[in-house]
Amino acid sequence: MQVMFVDDEERVLAGIERALMMQDHDWNCRFATSGEAALLALDACAADVVVSDMRMPFMDGAELLAEVRRRWPATMRIILSGHCDLDATMRMLDVAHQFVAKPCDNATLLAAVEGALALRRLFNAPGVIDNVGKLARLPAAPRVFAEVRRLLTDPNASTRQLSETLASDPALGAKIMQLANSAYFAVGGAINDIGSAIARLGLDNVRLLVLASQVFANVGQDPYVDGLQQHALLACRLAGRIAGSKSPAATAALLANIGLTIPELRGANVNKMLPDGLTPQHVAVGAYLLALWGLPIDIVNAVAQHRAPALAGPRLGDAGIVHVSVALADGREPDEDYLEAVGARERLPEWLQMASDLRNKAHE
Repeated sequence: MQVMFVDDEERVLAGIERALMMQDHDWNCRFATSGEAALLALDACAADVVVSDMRMPFMDGAELLAEVRRRWPATMRIILSGHCDLDATMRMLDVAHQFVAKPCDNATLLAAVEGALALRRLFNAPGVIDNVGKLARLPAAPRVFAEVRRLLTDPNASTRQLSETLASDPALGAKIMQLANSAYFAVGGAINDIGSAIARLGLDNVRLLVLASQVFANVGQDPYVDGLQQHALLACRLAGRIAGSKSPAATAALLANIGLTIPELRGANVNKMLPDGLTPQHVAVGAYLLALWGLPIDIVNAVAQHRAPALAGPRLGDAGIVHVSVALADGREPDEDYLEAVGARERLPEWLQMASDLRNKAHE
């Protein structure tokens, strides 16, 4: 595996190199003291992961990673940064898959790299890595995005209103979960639900994230994304009824079809399967994106396995609950053979009624 470390401070790179010598990694590591030098090295040999400091002269980390995304979209991008101003923070959010707070010990940094490389091995299927690598932004549902912006500028709006609206959209929810689980904020363990993510970030950071609309794709009229959001919200609420609103299953149900926010994966490609014959490509792309963004592995696994929940084991776990919730929200029949195998088939009429009640409530 090829890994590139970029930092204008040679002593930082020397420390990373010493830490690598003490560990048994099969990585081919290279080091560069500027963005320009890194690009020259990458021209000669692309990398699986690029780790860059944010603050560097001439070309900062965000500029470097933007160029890496353009020229080598499959490369995973990690940024190392201390406190930054708003503009720098937004540019980092736009180009980096993961964030590591600076200063940090080398063990933490190398663990982030190891995690990224493990994802590469796990999701190394045709079309998955390239689709995610090319992705710059996800589109939020225009109607929801407009309402969130209104609430953020309304002094009379309540935190509860804002949290519920943010938690209703896959793109908004995923970005908030990414930031809350990043090294900047992830003190005290992983966050599994969007409400807790908002509480961890604080409203000021949420406001900066959402109002900086360049973090999201064009939020003009897109009926497909609006429809996707409505189905995702129904699935999330149903999973919350079945497993509890703070369960990973509720968040995973909201994010289960986030791959379909990418236009190239819709239409004729929506039924394109991976070579395993079990996983639609858009599901794998969504799971890989969420994993790359550092969301908790329980959520990633539930998203990845929800179309083939038997892969998750012989009981009704998170993947099974997401399977049921997404299928009913989309108007499809869940896999009754699977439900029979996990001893949950008799609960299907109850879940059908739940879905009907939630759908009727949404239309009131």
